[in-house]
Amino acid sequence: MARAIATAPARRRRRLRWEPYLLLAPSLVITVAILLFPLGFSLLVSFQDYTLARPDYRPFVGIANYVSVVTQPGLALALWNTFVFTAGSVSLQFLLGLGFALLMSREFRGHGVIRTCLMLPLFLTPSIVALNWSFMFYPRTGVIPWLLSLVGAPANYPYLADPNTAMASLIVVEVWRATPFMFIILLAGIQSLPQETLEAAAIDGANAWQTLRHIMLPLLMPLILVALTIRGMDAFREFDLIYLLTGGGPGQKTEVISMLAYNMGFKFFDMGRASALAYVILFLVLLLSIYFVRRLRDMQASS
Repeated sequence: MARAIATAPARRRRRLRWEPYLLLAPSLVITVAILLFPLGFSLLVSFQDYTLARPDYRPFVGIANYVSVVTQPGLALALWNTFVFTAGSVSLQFLLGLGFALLMSREFRGHGVIRTCLMLPLFLTPSIVALNWSFMFYPRTGVIPWLLSLVGAPANYPYLADPNTAMASLIVVEVWRATPFMFIILLAGIQSLPQETLEAAAIDGANAWQTLRHIMLPLLMPLILVALTIRGMDAFREFDLIYLLTGGGPGQKTEVISMLAYNMGFKFFDMGRASALAYVILFLVLLLSIYFVRRLRDMQASS
């Protein structure tokens, strides 16, 4: 009897150890079904000669798809376009987001209304943003050509169809859409800065630029790296905005690497090479995130 009483707590402890896993089992099954299974299937397809024209014929070809993707002539141009789009849009988003965050960190009349308006683009889907901006860029009737015509530009200029202005137009739209994300993160970081440090700098005679450069930016740097990592990964794999505005054109001037993968899979029906390119994109995004994470870790270790 005493032995049975003594083993009861042990059985209860063993049951408690298994209960969290049992409670998590449904969500784990759903995660495997909707996330891991497609990833595993696409990884398998990347090692097969799989085309939609012959769905029943899928011979194993090893790394041939990866070699073909890496050595194809269009990859270099797509990577360059992706780099220009990512670097240009994320840099402008950071500068504008920091400026808006510094402005909105102070209380003034209409503060709440302006902050709400600045966050509105976050609530719009990329497809809606692309359709609205395509109307705004439309020659003659669009508001963008009309505004630029006030400073001497032609009113019927096709900004999205011209090779010299298409990429810049895409960057403008991406900056408008994603700057609020950078603004919210930086505003939260500025509002969490220790006020004693800022007050001490003001007492010592530091002006606004010196306070920003030598105090605020170093303290905000970990948060800045997190924001740049998230936005860099999002911009690197941007697809829907570019697809709806330019379709990768004119020619291949705005064909980024995600657009190249889409064309391989759904324009030329080569799912094997498209899957291989998708995993090349995943590898490049991982390298980008690892770089920023290491910078963040080094910064935290030195502080």
